Amino acid sequence: MGATVKDFAGSVSPRALDMAAQIRAHGPEALGLAERVTLQLETAIGLGLLNPGERLPPEQLMADRLGVSPLTLRQSLAVLRSKGLLETHRGRGGGSYVTGTLPVHETDIARELRRYKSDDLRDLIDLAASTAGSAARLASRRSDEQDLRRLRSLAQRFATSSEPHMLRQTDARIHIGLGVAAQSRRLTSLLIQIHAELSPLTWGQVWLDEHATARQGHAALLDAIGQGDPAAAEDIAIAHFEREGALIIDQHLALLTLDLADTP
Repeated sequence: MGATVKDFAGSVSPRALDMAAQIRAHGPEALGLAERVTLQLETAIGLGLLNPGERLPPEQLMADRLGVSPLTLRQSLAVLRSKGLLETHRGRGGGSYVTGTLPVHETDIARELRRYKSDDLRDLIDLAASTAGSAARLASRRSDEQDLRRLRSLAQRFATSSEPHMLRQTDARIHIGLGVAAQSRRLTSLLIQIHAELSPLTWGQVWLDEHATARQGHAALLDAIGQGDPAAAEDIAIAHFEREGALIIDQHLALLTLDLADTP
């Protein structure tokens, strides 16, 4: 259920908007500018970079950060409003607010999985695991108390969630948060790109059975980072992604088998 006017509190932070601007749209090759921005902002909502109840910055500022004209941005915002992800209010206290979330549907996951060749999917998972390992190793050396509090808060939210869209969102935000805790803009940017592509493949029904295992993995990872143990943090992060990657590959291969069986 989306947010209502009385829920509106807080604004999208400049850092969150900058993260949204780093998302590279994964879709049809010939996307127009407005379509690209729509997909960027929709993905940012799906990743939890933009959250229900948050007010978007003024249009000129958003357009500048996203590298488009205000007219192009307005076109994108209109599409997001039509999807129920935004509301715009006039007058005092007006502006555009995030009001929706992206639901998780098995049919959408299957469609996204079918877009990949097996080798490309394995490459993406290998990149995710190696990047997360590097970020975790650096985070164990560079993170401060604020970083750890933020990550533990996300891990707690993940642990107590049961809704697939919240599990998908908080899982991705924990992983992206590793780059922030590593004090590395480049790693953070890379993790954003990876999860913009990976997240739509995750937290379907088969993933829900792995909730407890993922929760334990997050706890072990944050303990290693908090204890300043780079080797353990790296190993746990890599193992976590390899486990999640195996779920994705298994789903992908099951779909290929099903498609072959249905071929005359």
